Amino acid sequence: MLRRAIVASLACSIGSALPTGSAALAAAPHTVLPAETLWSISVANNLTTRTVAVYNGLPEQAQLLAGTTVYVPTVQEGAAALASGAPAVAPTPNVGAADGADTGGPVGVGSTATIAPAPGMGHVPSPYGELPLLPAAADAWNAMRAEALSVYGIDIFPGGPLSAYRTYEQQAQLYQAFLAGSGAPANPPGTSSHELGTAVDVGTPEMRRVIDQTGWKYGWSKVHGPDEWWHVDYVGR
Repeated sequence: MLRRAIVASLACSIGSALPTGSAALAAAPHTVLPAETLWSISVANNLTTRTVAVYNGLPEQAQLLAGTTVYVPTVQEGAAALASGAPAVAPTPNVGAADGADTGGPVGVGSTATIAPAPGMGHVPSPYGELPLLPAAADAWNAMRAEALSVYGIDIFPGGPLSAYRTYEQQAQLYQAFLAGSGAPANPPGTSSHELGTAVDVGTPEMRRVIDQTGWKYGWSKVHGPDEWWHVDYVGR
């Protein structure tokens, strides 16, 4: 009995020492990269989407803007957040985030988040407001979106405020951010199909799969950026 008590005491001592070591593993800040989602960040860190969402005070279906920060908790921190149901960090507002370059999703490059006026353009709905596209491209996109919703139950929309049309100046800012090492890879200004209003960077892989199924009917397909699942182009009908 004495031996068992000693073993149990040692086990408790070791167990009580473990949290001290893991306490040093505080939640790690993670800057959202183009096309990343809560799901992809969670899977990469062997956590559930719900764990990361609750820890950060976000809904599980939250659309992340690249350039913003989410915190990746340790297993213990995530479990504690799930148990309490309260976020451990204040939700990070999507302030100063803007759309990325031709490699997809949004990147934080300050003022380029402003949706520039686009006289004569058509518009498509998005979580960031009505975004401009070439009129024919916008009409085709909206028709394709209607089918996506009615047939697949999936909405399709640009993944950031500059994921549709962007001006030469906005493209130049994205390109300069890329050269400075603070932004995603970007085409030089004057060479991006986004500047023509004929490209969209979609928000999720599910949206892209729907476009692969239906886009041919509406003139939308994959043309540029073979390694960029999020980038699709209007080629006309």
